[in-house]
Amino acid sequence: MHKNTALAETVRRTAYFLWENDGRPAGRSFDYWLRAKEMHLRQIAYDKWLAEGTPPNRAETHWYQAARELGEK
Repeated sequence: MHKNTALAETVRRTAYFLWENDGRPAGRSFDYWLRAKEMHLRQIAYDKWLAEGTPPNRAETHWYQAARELGEK
């Protein structure tokens, strides 16, 4: 995710939003960041699937592509 600073900032904002909505629990920032990252990973994969016309048996490909966009391997 280091390469895509706009996406990294979006994940940070989402994590902050989730943290605030849960009452700002102390010491859980990483948990909220992981939750936000997973949310964006799912959304990116779903958008790719929709853009491709909802093909059957292609979910794994979209997950890998979305993970690459988030800077994972």
